[in-house]
Parts: sequence; structure tokens; C-alpha cells
Amino acid sequence: MADYNYQDLDAERSGLVGAPKGGGKNIEWGKFGLSEDTNANTASSVGGLGGVDGNADSYQQGVGGEKIQDLFDEQQQGLASSNKPWWKANFFLTEPVLFGTWDGVFTSCLINIFGVVIFLRTGWMVGNAGIGLSILIVVITVILALVAILSAIGVCERCHIESGGVYFLLSQILGAKIGGAVGILYVFGQAVACALYCTGFGESVAELLHWENTWAVRGVGIGVIMLLLAVIIAGVKWVIKMQLLLLAILGVATLDFLVGTFAHTDEENGFVGFGTDAFRNNTGADYIPGETFFSVFGVFFPTATGVMAGINMSGDLKKPRESIPKGTLSAMGVCTLLYFLFVLLLGATCTRDKLQEDYMIAEKVSLVGVLWLMGLYISSLSSCLGGLYGAPRILQCIANENVIPFMAVLGHGKGPNKEPVMASLVVTFVAILFIFIGHVNQLGPIVTMPFLLTYAAIDYAYFALAMSYSKNKETKEKTKDSLLSHVLDKNMADGKASPYQYGQPETGGYQGYQGGDAFGHDDNRIHEEKKGSGPVGYSDKEQLLGDGEEKQDVGRPFSTEIDKMPESWYSRMCNRWVSFVGMICSLIIMFCIQWGYALAVISVYLIVFVYITKTNPGVRPGIVDFSLLAWLQSIFNRICR
Repeated sequence: MADYNYQDLDAERSGLVGAPKGGGKNIEWGKFGLSEDTNANTASSVGGLGGVDGNADSYQQGVGGEKIQDLFDEQQQGLASSNKPWWKANFFLTEPVLFGTWDGVFTSCLINIFGVVIFLRTGWMVGNAGIGLSILIVVITVILALVAILSAIGVCERCHIESGGVYFLLSQILGAKIGGAVGILYVFGQAVACALYCTGFGESVAELLHWENTWAVRGVGIGVIMLLLAVIIAGVKWVIKMQLLLLAILGVATLDFLVGTFAHTDEENGFVGFGTDAFRNNTGADYIPGETFFSVFGVFFPTATGVMAGINMSGDLKKPRESIPKGTLSAMGVCTLLYFLFVLLLGATCTRDKLQEDYMIAEKVSLVGVLWLMGLYISSLSSCLGGLYGAPRILQCIANENVIPFMAVLGHGKGPNKEPVMASLVVTFVAILFIFIGHVNQLGPIVTMPFLLTYAAIDYAYFALAMSYSKNKETKEKTKDSLLSHVLDKNMADGKASPYQYGQPETGGYQGYQGGDAFGHDDNRIHEEKKGSGPVGYSDKEQLLGDGEEKQDVGRPFSTEIDKMPESWYSRMCNRWVSFVGMICSLIIMFCIQWGYALAVISVYLIVFVYITKTNPGVRPGIVDFSLLAWLQSIFNRICR
């Protein structure tokens, strides 16, 4: 159903004799008791009179009826902006936009993953852990992040996913109590990560200008995050469009570093060039006092905190089912290659003492130091910008669903993209508090803890989802010979009925959550048509019953069904047992890095979970029909027999 741009209509009519002057409006027909069909028909008829060519079909329509367009549609379709100041038309978002695989997911993930830690702490990691253990740290980091990515992709492929990113993913599967508690910690981790990025920016500026005062680092960091907050609140269009340019600058900075490793030397600053002596001396570990393998791991792990950037954009993607797997896995593959290159090249060309002491050693290695500094600054700004973009939206989603009642004020949005202004202010305030710590090495482990807990929760979500699907499949097979099953199958084969007419989902899933009243939710939320984004996955049976057309982005009622994993090049990597092992490893590593921080994060999770249970017990449950404790008990009983 097409919406019509009445502003363009007025521009067309302005040239007609007797046409009314002034800008037009997008009329809300519902206020006058008219349907949107009336709107479309009226627009069609007027277009025939006025000679309008019907460009409205090129738009998608949002839930509220607003037009949703691609990022560069304004230039491609030549929309008139005569009624707006040039600065507003060219710099600010006036309509919602949707992103694709490469301009959205891949770019956002790569910019967030390839952050300030790579530039400022890779050499320090090699100087302490050595080349061998540094590669091990990279491998563990990549594996933990990759398992979480595959678990999230598995959930997205098999369930209906809306906007809300990590929070919606967890609340859809495990329930709003767990989703809300983990979501709050994830937002906290994103806020502290923003503090880390801004502190890294401040460290590099202070060292470049030879400022020895720690308050200089804090002042620069606070100034940077306040500037980025203004950008986020304003919704500046050119910043979004320049993501590819920012990524290109990061690529040039990386290339400058790679070329510099063999194009020159700087022995005075510890860059001696390729040689067997440097490689041999840097192979083993040699920790400075106070550092261990896991403390170094805790500083490096924040490089993997940006892997969920694509998941967090689920509500802003044209084709989330297609874009999230391709974009996220591609970005992770590129970053993994760069991790190994940085470790090997720094270990083979620099002396150990300079690697341990000089955080800017990579700048001495690069051929043109200015290019490397540009990459450092852009990685800091873009990573922080990504955190300030994603975290407030998760907070806004939690507030809008009234999971935590006192947070309702954070759900308000501003502008066409519903910018979460209040949530952005809260995230920035938390980030500023941690900027006062003033050191990347101290912020690293603090950032690591909530992200490891979030990754463990995502791993468990996919494990529980797969186990629930298998359980319901077994139950369905036991009852498939019943009379009702025969009647349903016969009617469906004759084309007389669909499974939804009998109130049953097509595949296994939690079937108790059919009416929202029992859980404090409106039935309209369950049966409401979702326009624009649509569900992420469909079952095989519905594809057979359909008309053969591509449906992955067509709106469909919200449901609690669990679909079979569709066949794809990455589906074989989504394994429930790998996710289960990943969950256990994430929890163990939390305590190995810093058991005090680990206990604090888990305690906060339990407090928030209990608070939600006490104050809002009617929040929606998850769709899975699986209990970990019952499953473990059944295994124990089998062993004891």
C-alpha cells in the first residue's frame, strides 16, 4: 500500500492556475474516520489530474504510517526541498531511513570492532604476553565473539525479531525478565566502552602534545563525548552518509602501518625492522609487575564488543534476515585477519621494552604518522558514535515495553527516527563518570565483564531455542497420528484451511503465550501487522503453502513459533552444543580476568532480575519451553540409573 508525498504534490500544483500556495502536509486520514486505502485512492486520482508520476511506490511504510526510504533516495529521486532551509534539507534527517548489508551492518560492525584498543594496546599486549600468547588471546577473543554472533544469527533465522537489538533477542527467547536484566548490563557495558574510546582519544592527544596531566586526558575525553552526543541528538545526516568514508580512512591508516613495517626503521624509538632477533625475543611472555595473561586478555577483549552492532540495527535494516549474517560475519573475518597482522608485525619489528612502555609504538612503525593518527582518532570517534547510537535505543526499547516501570520516561523519542534523547543523556552521563578513571587499562576489564555475560546469555538463548524446538518436534511426532492431525492435514492439502485458522503455530514453540491479557500485554501487540521490517524467518511449511514469492520482508502477525533452521552457507556453524560450551567458557573467563568484577556484574544482574519479578511480574515470558535445571536433573538421573 503506497503512501503519497503531498509535499511533492503541492510543488506540482504550485504551477497550476488557482492552485493553493504553501507547503503541503501528510494528512492523517484516521483522524477523519477514513482508512489509508482512501488516502491511496485519493492520491492516485489527484496524481492523474496533476500529472504526478506516482513515485510513492518507491517508499516503504512504517508502523505509524510514515514513509521510510533508503539513505540516498533523496538524491536519486530529486525530492524538492524548496520549503526547507538548505542546511536543514542537506544536513538533518527528515524521514526514517533503512540500511542494507554493506552500508549498514558491515560498515557499523567493522568500525566498532576495529577500535582504539587495536591502535593503542596491541603492541603493549605483545610486549607482555609475547607473540605466541598474544595470538592465543586473539583466538580466544575471536572464538567467544564468533560463537555469540552465530548464536544470535541462529535466533534471528528461526524467530521473529523486531527492533531492540540484543534486548529484544533475549526477551523474545528467554523472557522480558532475563532480557531486561541482561539488557541493562549490556547498555552499561556500552556506556563504559564509550568512556574507553574517548579516554583512548584523550591519551593519544595528550601524548602528541606532551601533556603529562591526567586531567588533560579526562578533559579531552569529556569534550569528545559531549560533541558526539550533540551529533546523535541532532541526527546529522552527513555523519551517517560518511560511514563509508570513515571506513576508507581506517583502511588507509592500516595500509600505512603495513607499508611502514618494511619501508623504514626508527631504532631510537624501538622500531628496528624485520629480524630474527626481535621475533625471537618477543616470542615468549615477559609480564611487567601486576600483569598476567588474563589481565592482558581483559584489556584486549573490548575489541570484540562491537560485533553486535548489526544485531542492534535490526529495526533499521531493509532485510535483516539477509544483512545481519553476511555483514557481521564478513566484518569479523576482516578484523580477525587484521588482528593477526598487527600482532605478528609488531612482534617481528619492535623491541620488547618499547612495546611495553610506548602505547604509540605503532605510530613510529607507520610510514606516515599523520595517517595513523587519523585512523586512531576516527576509530575512537566512530566506535563511540556507534555505542551512543545503539545503547540508548536498547534502553528506549526496555522503557517502551515497561519492563522496568520507573524507566518509562526514557522511552520518548524525537524526530522521524524517534531519537532516544533522554536515554542518550543517561548513557552519556554514565560514560562521563567512567572517563574520570582516566586510563584504558583500568577501563578494559570493566568493559569486558558485562559483554562476556551478554555473550553467555545469547549463547544460552540459542541453546534453549534449539532444545525447545527438538522437544516440541518430538511431542508433535507422537501426536501426528491423532484424528485432529489427519483432519488438519487433509484440509490443508485440499487448500481449505491454513494452520493459523486453528490457532496452532506451524512449528514447535512456546504455545501458552497466545493471549496477551494473562501476561499484561495487549492482544493487538501479538496480532498487529508489522510493516516495513517484517519477521526475520519463516517456516518451511508456510513457504510451501505460499504462492512462491519472496516473503522475507513482508509484514506478518507477531507469533511465538520456532522455525527450522533454513539452509545456508553459515547455518551449519550454528550449533546448540557449541553455543552451550561458549556460554560456559564466557562465564569461566569472567572470573579468571577479575573475580571481583565478575561477582559484581552477576550480583547486579540478579538484583535487576528480582526487581523486575517483584514490580512487574506480568511481563511476557519467552517462547522457549525448556528448563536448564530440569534438563541437567534428567541427565543426572540417567547417569545414576
